[in-house]
Amino acid sequence: MHEGKGRRLNKPKRVAAFVFISPAVLFLVVFSVIPMLYSFGISFFHYNTSMNADTIRFIGLKNYVSVLTNKQFLDSACWTFIFTVSAVALNLLFGMTLAVVLTTNFLPRISKVMKTVFTIPMMIAPIVIATIWKLMFSPIYGVLNGLLVSMGLDRVEWLSAVVPARISLVIVEVWATTPLCMLIFMAALKTVPEELLEAATIDGANWRQKFFQVTMPLIRNFTVLVLTMRFMDAIRMFDIVYNLTNGGPGTSTETLASTIYKMAFRYYNVGEGSAGAFIFFVLIVLFSLLIMKLTGKEE
Repeated sequence: MHEGKGRRLNKPKRVAAFVFISPAVLFLVVFSVIPMLYSFGISFFHYNTSMNADTIRFIGLKNYVSVLTNKQFLDSACWTFIFTVSAVALNLLFGMTLAVVLTTNFLPRISKVMKTVFTIPMMIAPIVIATIWKLMFSPIYGVLNGLLVSMGLDRVEWLSAVVPARISLVIVEVWATTPLCMLIFMAALKTVPEELLEAATIDGANWRQKFFQVTMPLIRNFTVLVLTMRFMDAIRMFDIVYNLTNGGPGTSTETLASTIYKMAFRYYNVGEGSAGAFIFFVLIVLFSLLIMKLTGKEE
């Protein structure tokens, strides 16, 4: 009897919850799920927007085969993986280093100012970031080449040669995204009990042992969060590439996102572009699950 009464009392709460979440669900269905399903359907058709509508025809998996045998798609996939691993590794290194420095009593007077300075990149739009760095990478008037010349070194064609262009993209991505990692790690370090660190000090542990054997295991979940979040963000990087190098020199800095974009909207092959987008989506899901599997730990 009491159970039935409890259910009647909870019914208004369930109705209220449904009413409050229904606009968000409707928004996602209309602007995310339906377009995604429509794009998935297009991926099975020969669909070129530069041609007449009567040329649209069902071709099955040919778009997927074409994408997976496209050398440019495979090259961009390889570079995207290298870029993602490099950027995420540097994010973790620099983000943790800055977090440790700013949460200790080292330089307490300027720590608050440095926190503000280091979070500035988070407030700048990616297009603006790319524009600023493009000026800094300028071969003649750029700040970086000016510093190199002042030290007696040769100028570097930052955006005109393959290796410097790829390094430039990693630098810009790390500069723009490390502040978020730093803030998460700073919050994580605040959760470590001081009693454990004091006990480790009494037991004779040095700072390295306390960090790797006490602090790191306790903030493991935060590290997994940063790793997964940054991986999913870096692997789909598009705007900085598009505005900084536009995939050049040649196609050496094309990422999967920029390759799919050009496939669908520059060469008007929407069917093949949709197939590439779903292959890309599956890759992101698989890599994310792999990361969570490798970094997961049973309680």
